[in-house]
Amino acid sequence: MEHRCAIRKPIALDVVISYQALGLVQGRTINIGVGGMFVETGCVELPVNALVKTSFFLEDDGLQRPCNTSAMVVHSQDSGAGLMFNDLDDELHEVLHRLVVNHGDEEEEARPSMS
Repeated sequence: MEHRCAIRKPIALDVVISYQALGLVQGRTINIGVGGMFVETGCVELPVNALVKTSFFLEDDGLQRPCNTSAMVVHSQDSGAGLMFNDLDDELHEVLHRLVVNHGDEEEEARPSMS
């Protein structure tokens, strides 16, 4: 059973995973949080405990911010892998935190009130 230390939100982002044994693997996040993310990798299966590098873009204040960080594969399935970030710098940690905390606010503000 997986135990997370941080909340994840269902956010879809394109991700490139670099794994030495396979080269570059393209994927798409199913969810992401400050501690890690689950990435759909199609038919490519990454081994548990593999160390990988990830590259993706996050929107921050209307700008696309490139993010590069290392991660470890904590679980793997036929369709993807759960990754735990290893070396988030303070700036990337802040951007991820804002993304997770604010995700969904736009939809809630756009919904008409029921009063």
